[in-house]
Amino acid sequence: MRSNAACSLKQLHAIPGGATMGQSVAVIGLGNMGGRSAVRLLGAGASVSGYDPLPAARDKAADAGVRAFDSAAAAIEGADVVLLSVPMPADVLATAHDLLAELPASTIVVDISTIDPATAREAAEIVGASGATYLETPVLGRPEACGEWTLVAGGPADKIGQVRELLEASIAKAMVHAGEIGSGSTVKLLNNLMFGAINAVTAEVLNVARQAGVPPERFISIVKDSGAATVSPLFRHVGSRVSDEDFSPNFGLSLLQKDNRLALQLARSVGGPTFVGNSVDQVNTLAADQQWGGDDTTVVYKLYQLLSATDG
Repeated sequence: MRSNAACSLKQLHAIPGGATMGQSVAVIGLGNMGGRSAVRLLGAGASVSGYDPLPAARDKAADAGVRAFDSAAAAIEGADVVLLSVPMPADVLATAHDLLAELPASTIVVDISTIDPATAREAAEIVGASGATYLETPVLGRPEACGEWTLVAGGPADKIGQVRELLEASIAKAMVHAGEIGSGSTVKLLNNLMFGAINAVTAEVLNVARQAGVPPERFISIVKDSGAATVSPLFRHVGSRVSDEDFSPNFGLSLLQKDNRLALQLARSVGGPTFVGNSVDQVNTLAADQQWGGDDTTVVYKLYQLLSATDG
């Protein structure tokens, strides 16, 4: 374990009240979402340990006061709640099999990863075999909005109630019960399918505007304060990134590509047509093929530039 020199709590968003004091939370996955969650939980008064396979992520968490361990098994020892934040469905299942299958019956696993309903149900079975509880709680909200997220929870209502106060005092403004396991992932994936469509069509429109002689920044400035129904925080985000030519990752394209494909898989499983979703997947795939998967989702604008008939 790295020595745990905590940063000043003045740097954290400390939350008044002692409702979470004394609760022990282990965060597995200290990346963009999990790392922010760990710091918010710490600021809320919880005792927070954590693990990430990347030393840099562990070091960053430790610098913020999290007890960062070199192994996941050490991090979860004695935890009342295990918060899981990993990139892929396969990572969730591997963690469930290797780490979470023999938890004490009193432990609650809170999974904020974006996965498919079938994976959520399988993970719940693995964790539940020992009597512990698995809750899927995917996030609606950008990483930097941690503290204002909405968690879409699937699982038993009484178990959700046991962690609601902790999570609403730290990482979320609301924890909404969507239904049984699988319901939360359904809402999350379909929301991200809408995200992908808005992201792609905004990039498409800005590129056509450029080709037609209206600079993207001018189009954005006219529309964003117009009161038009098309204006949204995502429109503003795409517009800002395109105007600044800044495609540094906030939400990576490869993650959106994964989420959208899971949503399309879900749609196929229930017989839902996905004309727009299929087109968005094509856009994301072509952009990822340019080795832009690690860039922000707004990088699809560069794809439209690349494929344009004229320079505009």
